[in-house]
Amino acid sequence: MLARFEQLMEQAVEGSLRRVFSTSLQPIQLAKAAARAMEQAQVVGLRGPEVPNVYELRLAAPDLARFGDYAETLRREVRAYLIDYALERGLRPVAEPRVELIEDARLRVGSVRAKARFAGLPPKVQQDVEGAIEGTRRLRLADLAAAQATPSGVGERLLRLRDDDGLDFALEPRVDVVRLGRALDNDVVVGSQRVSRYHAQLRWVESSWLVYDLDSTNGTWVDEQKIGPGQTRVLQAGSRLRAGDHELKVQDSRSRR
Repeated sequence: MLARFEQLMEQAVEGSLRRVFSTSLQPIQLAKAAARAMEQAQVVGLRGPEVPNVYELRLAAPDLARFGDYAETLRREVRAYLIDYALERGLRPVAEPRVELIEDARLRVGSVRAKARFAGLPPKVQQDVEGAIEGTRRLRLADLAAAQATPSGVGERLLRLRDDDGLDFALEPRVDVVRLGRALDNDVVVGSQRVSRYHAQLRWVESSWLVYDLDSTNGTWVDEQKIGPGQTRVLQAGSRLRAGDHELKVQDSRSRR
């Protein structure tokens, strides 16, 4: 899906859009930022996982100015990417997605800030969404309690995921959601064929990282405990996270490899 997006962008503007951007900001970064915002704002509705319909992509003024005539093309292709992303992950947009490019004087050149929101919905749909947001908050807290989270303060340490192949990924609470799998648009990409394209999700809840299996083919384990449907596990320093046949060590950021 990531490669398809890049190919579409190149075909749409005959490759010239890449020259418009600085080396630190490429169209795919905007698409991935929007997808992350989708994951972060996901709620559990009456018909399963639901996601917002409006995606704000905030950019510094010089970056926004570089788009010129390509802005509409970019909005259209990011929207198509989000539709495919939701379909592959079993997420249901509450309405047709809309992508907005907004100037933000607070951002440095080359950066993007994405926000997803539910907006412009019929009153009944909006009411259902508000109920789902509150229900999802309670569900996450219940997941935390059921997973027997670590004592207060322990989970606030910055953790890292590391493996024997050199992977070193910081789990930063402000990120909120970390995606793990074989597909290139995950945050943690694992090349093993026994790892599903979208294998597992790590979500920051209150003061701990919770691990959810995304209906993977070969399963997800934390400290040799398999995560079943509707279950979750807490990560802490010293844990071992296994996706299929690939093991990741969970370490305190202060520890050496």
